[in-house]
Amino acid sequence: MSLTFRDKVREFYKPFYDAGDEAHKIDHADSVCDLALELNEVYDEKLVILSAYIHDIFNATDRKNHHKLAFEYVMGAKDRFLRELNQDELKLVAHAVLEHRGSFKGKFYSLLSEIISGADRGLANLEEIIIRSCKFNKGNAKEVLEHIKDKYATGGYGNYPPLIQRKFAKELKEFKEQCDKLTLDDVIEVCKKHNLIA
Repeated sequence: MSLTFRDKVREFYKPFYDAGDEAHKIDHADSVCDLALELNEVYDEKLVILSAYIHDIFNATDRKNHHKLAFEYVMGAKDRFLRELNQDELKLVAHAVLEHRGSFKGKFYSLLSEIISGADRGLANLEEIIIRSCKFNKGNAKEVLEHIKDKYATGGYGNYPPLIQRKFAKELKEFKEQCDKLTLDDVIEVCKKHNLIA
């Protein structure tokens, strides 16, 4: 069976994710890619796939600056996939990985950046976000609750890009309300259900 472009990209970038925390393994990049492809209506799929699999490749190396390192990596066209892109395509992918974080406050370089940023956040599913946060915080329910409140509740720093806000306004409103009401007991219940907490 021959590998698809996505399979080849996944296989190539997987080693970058192997050293990551449990919330940032290759399955996270898989989820980002799935949703990004679903949201995409404009770009060549190869740009979406590359952006999704590159966006967190330096997360284990330098969590604080991983988005900047990924930008530099792409602009340097350091691997066989990136060397096949023209300068405009490199800029699209580079900015998409640079601007993917929930704390990004600037104007998005392109719709691809919005797609990757929105896909990285995921569609407003509180249980999935609790699970990822519990993996990242190693089962510390109190830290999970604080993280979700800080990022997703009313006034939180986790911005959803305009594309997601337009397409999923009702769902995001309900999600924010759920985050506002979230309790420590709720977090513990979800984490226990998925064997992420003793």
